[in-house]
Formats: sequence, C-alpha cells, structure tokens
Amino acid sequence: MKRLLKVPRSYWLPAVLALCLAARLSALLLFGAQLALEGDVVHGEGAYDVRARNLLATGVLGLEPGQIDVEGSSVLYPVLLAIAYAVGGRTLAAVSTLNMLFDLVTAWAIFQLGRRLFGRPEIGALAALFFALYPYLIFQTLSVAYTSLLTMLISLTALAFVALRQRERLDGGTWLRIAACGIAIGLLALTRPPAVLIAFGGALWCLFRLNFWQSAARLVPAALISLLVLAPWLWQTYQTFNRFIPIGGNLGVALWGGNSPYTVPFIQAGYPLLWMPEHLNVPAERGELAVRLVENSERLTQLTAEYLRENLDQIPALLFWKFYAQWTPDIFPARNPIKGVIPFVRQADGRIRALTDPEEIRANGFAAEGDVYAEPLFSLIGRWIHRFYFGGLLILALIGMWQVRRAWRDVSLLYLILLIMTAFYVLTTPCTRYRSPTDPLLFLFSAQAALHFWQQRQIATQVEVQKA
Repeated sequence: MKRLLKVPRSYWLPAVLALCLAARLSALLLFGAQLALEGDVVHGEGAYDVRARNLLATGVLGLEPGQIDVEGSSVLYPVLLAIAYAVGGRTLAAVSTLNMLFDLVTAWAIFQLGRRLFGRPEIGALAALFFALYPYLIFQTLSVAYTSLLTMLISLTALAFVALRQRERLDGGTWLRIAACGIAIGLLALTRPPAVLIAFGGALWCLFRLNFWQSAARLVPAALISLLVLAPWLWQTYQTFNRFIPIGGNLGVALWGGNSPYTVPFIQAGYPLLWMPEHLNVPAERGELAVRLVENSERLTQLTAEYLRENLDQIPALLFWKFYAQWTPDIFPARNPIKGVIPFVRQADGRIRALTDPEEIRANGFAAEGDVYAEPLFSLIGRWIHRFYFGGLLILALIGMWQVRRAWRDVSLLYLILLIMTAFYVLTTPCTRYRSPTDPLLFLFSAQAALHFWQQRQIATQVEVQKA
C-alpha cells in the first residue's frame, strides 16, 4: 500500500489497467487449454454460442437458424460475440479478447467512480485493483457469458448518473451526458433486462441533490433515448410473436427456479436453480421452438403464482435461502454437475431430495462445463481462493459502508444499485454469477476501509516513533 501511494497519481490508472490485462492474459495462457472451445463443446453458456453462429449464418438472432427468439436473457452479447467470431474466428482467444476489452473499461469506470463519489482517486485506484485481480471475474472473462459486458455496463451506467448529477446547468455538456446515460441504460436493458431497474435507483439518487424539475429535465430525455435504443428489438419481437415481450422472454424460468417446492432443497444441496424438471426438454417441432419457449415461460410464471399463493408459509424460508445463495462468500452453486448427470429433485419417502440421476433427466449443454469445474483445480482450490478473496473484501465493504455513513447522500447510488439487484434476484433466481457484476461497486467500500486502516496504522507508527 505504501509503495502504491508513492507512485505518482498519473500512473495509478495505467498501472491498474496493465495489471487487469496481465491477470487475464496469464489465466488465458495457464488455463486456456482446459477451457478452449472444441467443436460444439463451449465453456460457458452454449446458447449464446449457438445464437452468434446462427446470426452469422442467417442474419437472424435465434436458437434455430433463421428463427428469432427471446428466450435468452441477453440480446446484445450474442451480437457482439458474433462480431468477435467474424473477426477472430470461433476461438477462446476471440471470446477472451472481447471480454477483456469490457473489463478494461470496467476498471476505468470504477476508478472514476472512486474519484468522483468518494473524492479520493486512491479509493478508485484500489477498488479498480481489487476488481482487476478478482479471480471469479477473471475466469468469467474466459467464458462465453455476458458477465463481463454486464459488469461494464452497470459501472458505466452508475458513472453516467454521477456525471449527470454533477452538472447543474442544462448546457451542451449536460446534453452529452444525458445522451450517454440514455444509451448506457438501453444497452444495459439489452444485455440483462432486470439490470435496467438500477435506472430507477439512479433517478432517485439524482433527487438527493437536484430538485424535481432539474432531475426531470435530465432523466426524461435519457429515458426516451434508452427507448430509442430498445425500439428496434421490441418492434421486431412484437411482429414475430404478436405480443409485447419486454426484451427477454424467460422471466418465468427465473421465477419458477427461485419460487418452487424444489428451490430450498436445491440451494441446501448446492445445485443450480435452473435445472428443474419443468425447465428441460421443451417439446417443439422444427421452426416452433421460439414460440414454445415463450409459452413455457408464461406457463412457469403461472406455476410460480399458484405455488406462492398456496404456500404463503414457505415465503420466509425461500427469501432467507435465496439471500444466502446470493451473498454467500462461497461460489453458488456450490456443486458442479459431471458429464452425463444433471441434478434434479424427486419426490421420495414423502420428502423432496436433491439427487442426480442420468436416467431421468438427460445431460444438456451445461454438462460439458461441469467437466472442467469438477476438476480439483477449479472446484476445490478455486473455491477456497474465492472464499478468502471475496469474503475478506465483503467484510471490508461492510466496515467501509459504516465509515462513510455520514456521506450517504453521495455514495447512496452504490447502495441503491446493490439493493435493487439483490432484491430482484432474491425474488427470482440467485447465484454468484448474477451478483458478481455489482461486486466492483462493492469493492469501492472495501477500498475505503482498507485505506482507512492503513492510514490509522501509519499514524500509530508515527506516534510510536515520536515517543521513542
């Protein structure tokens, strides 16, 4: 820490960005052979790989060639993935390069948030360093997943709100910030629709400093710009399905995963919440998969409502265990499926038990990922590293939140984003990967506490020297 603060401030950001890139390149060199894309085996979310390839082949984004669908939770990521494939081929190097670019922007945004919200560039530099060396997000960079993109857009959206609120005059510079904020919100919605809820937190945060009319003059145009970003996709899906679908059409899957008789047993057994009997093997004729997935989501939404209505007494347990799954210092899911085996829940002996049985539920595309993560290097060593790294920073973050409690109006944007995203996933389906895109914001509080303790130690050392 002492050496870091002796480095000229102008070098802090370049040094953090260099470390961010070096950490990811090192992971790529060390583990690339294990995580590389081979044929149809994809490390990460295979559906995005399929959509990207279909987009390149047919010009249409969907699981079936030439058939648009809304089942995927991210619209933007497979489009960008297709561009990466077109430039660098369908390789791990192309995927990782794309995700690394997102991570570099995230590190820059976290640095700026620390400087602007806390008024101390050293907090931004240290928080960005915590993010740059965060093992969990480093390995997400090496996977076909929208995590790095979502992390970047959440950080940029938060920074856009900060820049917007700091401009009291409605001038040309403010209008540029309004446009940036609207575009960031729109892209965020296309990446992970629930994340757009943080825009409401940003709007509320603006009211802590600006009056209603000042806030409206900024936020209403930003909202309209975000709608313009979303309009082409919303119109295309409306024409396809003859109904309004809010970007992603798989909300029912998330609701049932987190609000069913299987949810608590799955969490207690440490298994993912999306591998439930009702999710798998959606029957569909060729060309009808997109419609059947929408119908299945609607059916699961109805099942969720019926279950909650008939089991009100189970809601406290559901909320408790889902909050645990979202914020545990361990990586949730805690267990990895192995090839040819998928966890499921079966009624037996009057109880619901979490089991694995290849005869009853066949393995799907996720099983290939399980092969890698079931290895001791990932499943054992990787999890222990995460427990210490994230667990330590989480404790520091809680201390940091207490330390800046009197400046809550300035930093409450971070509270609101963390609260909104936590609330959504506790109401639906939680897991570490869904929480991790907001972890860099949490690390700003960790940096606050770490610097405070370091400064207190320096003062104590000086006092001892003086006494001697």
